[in-house]
Amino acid sequence: MPTYEYTCKQCGKRFELTLSFGDHAKKHKCPECRSTKLEQRISSFVAVTSKKA
Repeated sequence: MPTYEYTCKQCGKRFELTLSFGDHAKKHKCPECRSTKLEQRISSFVAVTSKKA
């Protein structure tokens, strides 16, 4: 399941949620102030691959 990053527009808290693709479209609440006014942030990720010799 992917991890999504959000910033609350009400209190400024930044947090992550691990959601299935179906749950991503639902409304979520800030864990700090319970506001639903959230802004999704651009997430970076690291992929480790192996080199074939």
